[in-house]
Amino acid sequence: MKTSENRLKNIFSAVLNLQGRRFMDILVAITIVLSLCTVFVINNNLANSIVSGKYFWFYASVTLLSAAAIPAAITGRGERLSFKVPDLLILLFCAAAVLITLNHTGRLTNKCLLLIFAMFFYYYLRIFFAGKSKLIYRLCCITFVITGLAEAVWGLIQLYGFTSSPHKIITGSFFNPGPYSGWLAMIFPYALGYVIFNYKTFKRKEPEVTQNSPELARRSPLLSFNSLFYVLNFATVLCIIFILPSAKSRASWLGALGGSAFVGIMYFVSSYKKKITFRNYFRKYRARMIILPALAVILFAVSMVGLFLMKKDSALGRAFTWKIATQTIVKHPFGVGLGNFGGSYGDAQAEYFASGAGSESEEYIAGGVEYAFNDYLQICIETGIIPVLVFLAFVVCVLLAGIRNKNILPVGSLVSLLIFASMSYPFNLLPFVIAFAFLSALCIADNNNRNLRDKIPYPKFAVRSFLIIVPVSIVFASQFSILNFQFYNAYKQWKNTNMLYYQNRNEEAAKEYAAEYPCLQDEIRFLFEYAACLSNLKQYGKSNEILYRAIQINCDPVFYNMLGTNYQGQKEYEQAEQSLKKSINLVPSRLYPHYLLAKLYHEMGLKDRAEAEANIVLSKAPKVKSRAVDEMREELVKLITDDGNK
Repeated sequence: MKTSENRLKNIFSAVLNLQGRRFMDILVAITIVLSLCTVFVINNNLANSIVSGKYFWFYASVTLLSAAAIPAAITGRGERLSFKVPDLLILLFCAAAVLITLNHTGRLTNKCLLLIFAMFFYYYLRIFFAGKSKLIYRLCCITFVITGLAEAVWGLIQLYGFTSSPHKIITGSFFNPGPYSGWLAMIFPYALGYVIFNYKTFKRKEPEVTQNSPELARRSPLLSFNSLFYVLNFATVLCIIFILPSAKSRASWLGALGGSAFVGIMYFVSSYKKKITFRNYFRKYRARMIILPALAVILFAVSMVGLFLMKKDSALGRAFTWKIATQTIVKHPFGVGLGNFGGSYGDAQAEYFASGAGSESEEYIAGGVEYAFNDYLQICIETGIIPVLVFLAFVVCVLLAGIRNKNILPVGSLVSLLIFASMSYPFNLLPFVIAFAFLSALCIADNNNRNLRDKIPYPKFAVRSFLIIVPVSIVFASQFSILNFQFYNAYKQWKNTNMLYYQNRNEEAAKEYAAEYPCLQDEIRFLFEYAACLSNLKQYGKSNEILYRAIQINCDPVFYNMLGTNYQGQKEYEQAEQSLKKSINLVPSRLYPHYLLAKLYHEMGLKDRAEAEANIVLSKAPKVKSRAVDEMREELVKLITDDGNK
């Protein structure tokens, strides 16, 4: 009797445990899906809605994920989990980046907070993917592909004018066509790989399910899921092919090509490695193995030349940016802190042109860039040489783990993202950081027997020690959630203050900007508005304090122009001259700093210098013709004429 009661208790506890696990799988899957959907978020109640809305959505979703991690850990999540080399490397990189930033700024910048939350997100995925839950794995992969399909459809709607875009070209849920194209390029290898790897399975007709075939009845939901997922991936491939060329992003084209080539090569290897060795295949098809690679190299070379000529000035501009970025690394080998790329890069570019080393063509293509257009160079500038080597080691370990674990599709997407990052700035945008963490966790996850919850003994020095991240992240997330409300309210209020600024209600706007400044001092547009508002009120000293904060994180010449006019308003002519000359050296092709300098010299009574600067404005061809250039020239002609008459 007792034996039967014990059996019933064991069965009942097993059922409860199974139901508890399913509930936790659903809870965890929902929170991860919410994080992956960050790419879609645009909060029109906030200033800088396309970017800031994504911040707070991700913070909230990771906080929910932290709450779900406790019961998930209690129910035994992470049976095969162990702290691996990539986990240590990413921890070291994040710690180094945060410490370097604290050393330079004395506080956690916005990029620091995003990096910390992204690291926690990565570790959570490592924990949950180790549990081998089909539900979590499927929903995450479906969501990842759906983001690509939805963005492609969104772009098609914008392309045909059914909805507006913040840019003259399609952007989807992004602010620029470049990142939008990069997102599609990242999804494309995954969807394409699923289509080609599962083509034979999908083509094969599914057997009919009858009452006499219970085995087929159990298999039919899986077959149905695979079929639906196949159709989803196939539709994603088609939509991306239709829309990607319209965005005109060469970096995304190369990224999609590189990731797809990797997936295709791995498909070829998996198809032939059991049938014929490479040596035998080469002997049998020697001519084919020589001619086809040669044609591929020629085609690639011709394509690269074509892509270069397609936007020649843009390509030369990026090459020049990389040149100055390498010089910045030499000057700051130990990093300048996350978010401080613009200031250090601007100093290096201004010094380069001030030394006379810049050519006429370089003066024409140089600009006040916000990104290095090569994330590896920018990471090196912000964190230093050693941390970027740690980051690259993490990337290599992740790719090797993905190939070893046969996670070919996420590796293909990751290859595409890494290629795109070498020519653009995806790691400066939150959705790509989330995708990078997601793909890295997928690559490291053990792909063998994913459909089973193997009851394997805990490995030594491993499983539970990994879960110390859970309480640490929960404490951090709970502490930051209090500040999160302040940041959210600051962005919300900034939108209202922005209206006051454009209505020239400067006194009211200045009070609001002062209250918002502690939370928004990493927002470059906010700093410009605040400084301009103070300058309009002739509070030049306070305005310059804001401007010096701005030039620490950005190298737009407009801030040096405003510094010059502020110092001129204070009659501090020497500092005004230095600021305007810095603006000229930063971007020599701009005419406006010469215009301001001519007026400064005229006020100082230096007529010869004023005339020399005015002649530059009158004789130098503008990079972009506009009515503003004509008005500047007319004013300077009148200024010189009046001086001559005197």
